[in-house]
Amino acid sequence: MLSYLRNLSMYRLMLYYLRALIAAAVVLSFFEILPYTWWHILAILFYLIAVCFTANQIFARLFKVKTNYESQFITAEILTLIIGPYFSIPLLLPLTVAGVAAMASKYIFVYQKRHIFNPAAAGALAMALTAHEIASWWVGNLYLLPVIAIGGIIMMWKLRWWHLSLTFLLSYLILLPVSFINLASLENLKYPFATIISPLAFFAFVMLVEPLTAPGRKKLRIIYGLGTAFILVLYQRFVSAPYTLELALLSGNILGRFLDPKPTIILKFQKKLEVAKNIYAFYFEPLKQFRFIPGQFLEWQLQHPHADSRGTRRWFTISSSPTQPEIILTTKFAENGSTFKSALKQLSQGDELTAVGPAGDFVLPPDKSRKLAFIAGGIGVTPFVSIINDLLDTNQLRDIILLYAAKTADEFAFQNAFSEAKKIGVNAVYIPTDEQGFITPQTIKEKILDWPERLFYVSGPEPMVEAYEKMLSSMGIKNIKRDYFPGYEEPIK
Repeated sequence: MLSYLRNLSMYRLMLYYLRALIAAAVVLSFFEILPYTWWHILAILFYLIAVCFTANQIFARLFKVKTNYESQFITAEILTLIIGPYFSIPLLLPLTVAGVAAMASKYIFVYQKRHIFNPAAAGALAMALTAHEIASWWVGNLYLLPVIAIGGIIMMWKLRWWHLSLTFLLSYLILLPVSFINLASLENLKYPFATIISPLAFFAFVMLVEPLTAPGRKKLRIIYGLGTAFILVLYQRFVSAPYTLELALLSGNILGRFLDPKPTIILKFQKKLEVAKNIYAFYFEPLKQFRFIPGQFLEWQLQHPHADSRGTRRWFTISSSPTQPEIILTTKFAENGSTFKSALKQLSQGDELTAVGPAGDFVLPPDKSRKLAFIAGGIGVTPFVSIINDLLDTNQLRDIILLYAAKTADEFAFQNAFSEAKKIGVNAVYIPTDEQGFITPQTIKEKILDWPERLFYVSGPEPMVEAYEKMLSSMGIKNIKRDYFPGYEEPIK
C-alpha cells in the first residue's frame, strides 16, 4: 500500500482523495444519513466537470499554453464539495460561472507564467459576486470529517507539509475568540468542535496546500499558514460577507506570492548524457535565467499522451550548479518505467517543457565551519552533485564526507566531480551494496571517525531515507536533514 502511494503523483492522489469524499457523501445521502439527495451531488459533479473541461480547453487555446489534465478535474471536484448540494435548473447558471471563472483565473491572473489564485476559491467568489449563489461548504459536516481527516493525513504524509496545515488550523483556533463567531451560540450545538473544524480541515488539507500557490520553503509556508489564519479571522471579524473562506484563501495566495515569487520556467532541451548505468543527465537551456540554491528542486511538467497514474508532473532536484548556464535533470531509468520518463527519454533537441520553482530546504547550513556527512542512495546523489559542484566553482572549503551507496560499481555517477572535490575538503566513499552490503552503524563509525560531531544529510528513495533516518537516530544522532525523491520509481509490476 505504501509503495502504491509513493508511486502516485500528488495530483493523482488529490483526485482520489476528492473522489473518496464525493463517494462517501453519495453513499451517506443514499442511506439518508446525510440530509441530501444522492443524485443531486452527482449531477453537480458531472455538470462542473463538463464546464471546467470545456472552459479549460478554450482558455488554453486562446492563451496558447498546454493544459494540465488533472487540474481541471480537481477544481471541478472541489467546487462540487463546496457548492450546493441541492441541484436545480436555476443552479446551472451559478455552476457555470463558478467553473468558467475558476478556469479563467489560471490564465488571466498570472505572474511569471504561474497562476496566483486558487482556482476553486476564485470560482466560488466569482459565483457569489455575480450569480448571487454562496458556496455552502457542505463538505464540512460531522459525518464526512473522518474521511477528510484520513485523506488529509495521507496527503500530508505524501507532501510532507504538516507544518502548513497544522499552523493554519492551530493559529485559527487560537485566534477564534476574536473572530465574528459567537462562541456562546456554539454551546447549543451537539458537536460544536466538529462544526468549526470540518470545513476548516477541508480548507487546510485540500485548498491551502496547492503547490502552485504555496511558498516553496518550509519557513515561508509556516508564515503563509499563520498569515492566512490571521486574514480569515480579520475577515470574519470585520467583513459582513458569507464568503470569508474564499476571500481569506485568495488574500493568502497574494501573501504566498509575495513571500515566494517562484516563476514558471520554460526550458529548452539540449542533450542527454549517460553518466552511469541506466542513469542519464538531461541538459536544458532556461529561456530566462533564475536563481536557486544548490540542493533545491523543481516541479517539472511534461505533457504527454496516455499518462499513467503518476501523471505529467515530477519533482526532480537540479543537479547542476547555479554557476552553470544549463539546468540539469538527472534520473535513473528502469524497465517498465513510467510514461513520464519514457516521454523524457524521447525528447528531441529544441523541445520545450515547463517547471515551477525552485523549492526545498535541503541546502547547506550558513556556518561554513560545520562538519557535514552526506548519505546518498542511488539517484539520491543528485542534490549533493549540485552542492559539491557549486563549492568547486566558487572555491569554498567544506569538511564533508559523502557515503554514496549504489547496487553495483557501474551505477556510481559523477565520480570525476567527487574526485576533484577532494581539494576543497570533500571525501567520497563508494559503497556497492552488492559487495559490501548496505550502510550500517559500523560502516559510519569506520568511515566517519568523528561522526557524533557532524550534521547528517540523507537523500534517496523514500524507503531508504526513512530506514537511514531511523538508523542514525538509534545511534544518538539528532542533527539530520532528510530529502527524498518523488521522481524515483521502481519498475511497474
